[in-house]
Amino acid sequence: MKRFLFFFFFPVLVFLVGCTSAPTPPATKSTQPNRAAATAPAAASAPAVAKPTAPEKTASALAATPPVETTVSAPTLPPLKLTPEAEAVIYRLTHAVSGSTAHELADITGFPSALASLQTGAPKPKIENLGGVNLPPPKGLTADGNSTELVERDWTGLVLVPVNAALAKAYTTQVRLLKVEAHPLHDGRLRIWARVRNISERPLPAEIACSFRMRGESTPNSPYFYQLEVPSGAYRDVFFVSPDGELSAYTVLVRSEEMWKQK
Repeated sequence: MKRFLFFFFFPVLVFLVGCTSAPTPPATKSTQPNRAAATAPAAASAPAVAKPTAPEKTASALAATPPVETTVSAPTLPPLKLTPEAEAVIYRLTHAVSGSTAHELADITGFPSALASLQTGAPKPKIENLGGVNLPPPKGLTADGNSTELVERDWTGLVLVPVNAALAKAYTTQVRLLKVEAHPLHDGRLRIWARVRNISERPLPAEIACSFRMRGESTPNSPYFYQLEVPSGAYRDVFFVSPDGELSAYTVLVRSEEMWKQK
């Protein structure tokens, strides 16, 4: 009987022990405040402001942008010093020394083609307004009768204008000598410029020359004429170069076709 009871109570005891053991409490969220969450939030930083940048130029904008021109100033040249020969001829003609023809100095020229002969460093004179006059390239002649071009840069830039209009003589009523200038060269010679106009109603074949009288001579040298074709109403510029030596006077001469055919 005791043995029976022992086996009877044993499962009961096990059952009681299992019933009385405290159940495992379910996991609950901690009510303890989170330290990290409890900390005061950091001050909100100001949003970063992007620096303004220049808009990028497109290829078309770059092509349309004109290039920046760099101006380079020309070197300043010292003023041209006249040679003794040039000073001497200017003095003789402006003071009418020893029978020389009187001239006046001018700062303007009526012969724009003469600028091609301007000496380097020489002052550039003003250009007279010609009023739309069409002037072809000028023709030139030296004192010995040779034709010449404006290839020598020997003009001092000074302009001498004759006071006496008798320096230009036209032996025909069909031509007018409108203007005469004397340009002193650095070697003491002169380049005489003249403008011819045909006032007739037909083309004019003419001959033109310049006679020179040197200092100490009583008569001028025999001039060399050359032919000059001037259309009706047109203008022509011509020039003559004086011989070496001290020039005292000169005269521009024009004659018609009939005159030279009679000789």
